[in-house]
Amino acid sequence: MTVETTGPATGKQLAARPGGAFLVEAAAVGDMPTPERLTEEQRAIRRSAATIVEREAAPRRERLEARDYAAHREMLAILGREGYLGIDVPEAFGGVGLDKTTSVAVTEAIAGAGSFAVTFSAHTGIGTLPLVFFGTDDQRRRYLPGLADGTKVAAYALTEPGTGSDAQGIRTRATRQQDGWWRLDGSKQFITNAGFADLFTVYAKVDGEHFTAFLVERGTPGLEIGPEEHKLGIHGTSTCPLTFDGAVVPAENLLGEVGKGHRVAFNVLNVGRFKLAAAALGAMKPSVGIAAAYASERKAFGRAIAGFPLVAGMLADMAVRTYVTESVVYRIAGLLDARLEGAEAAGPDGVRTALEELAVECSIAKILASEELDAVVDELVQVHGGYGYIEEYPAAQAYRDARINRIWEGTNEINRLLIPGTLLKRAMTGRLDLLGPARRAQEALLAGPAGDTGMAGERSLATEAGLVDGLRQVTLLLAGAAVQRFGTGLEEQQETLAGIADLSIAVLALESTVLRAEQAVSDAPARADVHRELARLAVADRIGGAEVTARTLAASVATGDDARVLQAGVRRLLRSDPIDRVPLARGVAAAVLAAGGYPA
Repeated sequence: MTVETTGPATGKQLAARPGGAFLVEAAAVGDMPTPERLTEEQRAIRRSAATIVEREAAPRRERLEARDYAAHREMLAILGREGYLGIDVPEAFGGVGLDKTTSVAVTEAIAGAGSFAVTFSAHTGIGTLPLVFFGTDDQRRRYLPGLADGTKVAAYALTEPGTGSDAQGIRTRATRQQDGWWRLDGSKQFITNAGFADLFTVYAKVDGEHFTAFLVERGTPGLEIGPEEHKLGIHGTSTCPLTFDGAVVPAENLLGEVGKGHRVAFNVLNVGRFKLAAAALGAMKPSVGIAAAYASERKAFGRAIAGFPLVAGMLADMAVRTYVTESVVYRIAGLLDARLEGAEAAGPDGVRTALEELAVECSIAKILASEELDAVVDELVQVHGGYGYIEEYPAAQAYRDARINRIWEGTNEINRLLIPGTLLKRAMTGRLDLLGPARRAQEALLAGPAGDTGMAGERSLATEAGLVDGLRQVTLLLAGAAVQRFGTGLEEQQETLAGIADLSIAVLALESTVLRAEQAVSDAPARADVHRELARLAVADRIGGAEVTARTLAASVATGDDARVLQAGVRRLLRSDPIDRVPLARGVAAAVLAAGGYPA
């Protein structure tokens, strides 16, 4: 299998590629957005945000974690004055209107603020973005300046006690009154920032049928904010239920159109999932540093535990997981920027189209980052040993706080179903040529092994690039076989869909990782060796699991000789020489210790 090696893609070329294109077309070395390609301005903004966290959030840490609303509002006001709440808000409405890559860099930096990072993300993300993307100019003039400067706080109210991930099943009802205003009746559950938010984006069904979004101010008669939930983690955040009992909302606070609330909800959630991934990445990096510092200081049997290969191996694994996540997050940030450039000029429909296009990538980012963060904080606890279980040490809070990420913004199970479901719907409607490449992969499989492609002389990570391309072909083969076997009944085969999702996640994750490492030769020459070791270890550790998933799927999507052919194809496409991961892991661990944390 060959991989295209054309020159770097421009922003317009990236925007022209459909969502999900990573599964049917190999990206080229040189055309992927990476952290190494941040501008000096973006780096300065990230450093400044991190400085504010250290200077302002650290002294307030105890108050923030004790759910002191005043402390949270103080922090929001500080960040608002400096422009950090308005990164995604257009200048015309009080923001600074910067790109999504800069937004990622800021979200990363704020992630070091513990529970306050959730307050920040809920406010600037799903709290503010409905207005940014779908509000009228009048609505944006009324609300966005206050949200951007931190004098007002936003919250997002979609989830209900009986619906969870089934957003379309909400029961909150909106009834139009004779004067054109709206009466809301119903309840919401698990609303972040609810205890002190000034503005809620609330979803209800007009006349019990038409899914619609509304802007509801705090203090609206008939709106009651319930008591704080007592949570497993993120103790410092506000999470309350809402009750609407005849709450009356002005006609001008209808957000979008009646019956079109799903466009607001799901597209804001797409960005919310992506921003969650950025926040998870921001939590992973300090975890690597904390683990490295502890392992260097803690002594056992007469030496620092960092000197023991199994402990060092945990440090290496934490760094690799962070590197893979970072590679994906910044790649998608670049794709979002390319898609959104100029989209606002086309109004809400232009923005909606841009965000919908990358729904698959945003779901992948959410799943990947939340699960990799869980693994990182688990190893953070393990490096600390018994002290990792003691609340006075940072590992315990990191472990508790990470767990929510696999649940909110759509559970990882729901997102796993969305990935293949969206891809296959696009294939059936002609938006994405998925079945054509799947058919060609099947024809190539039946034709037998291909000759040497000469890739080894063209790519510094030729073996890894070849495995990624093989994994892409495997995923296409199995997705095509699943469609052939189950047809329209495939949506009921959740185990199969989840397997296809896991393979798709692996393709995007490993391709992003390998391309970034190869680009580091020119983008970060002083660190190129570390990048290559991180990428090699990432592929070595993940390709085996992907093969097991693929072989399991082969037995589910085919029977008899067809299943045996698929199994043989999986083995052939993912075949590689044995890799000794020990020196790779030791090299990465040494880089972590030398850097005092994340080495890339």
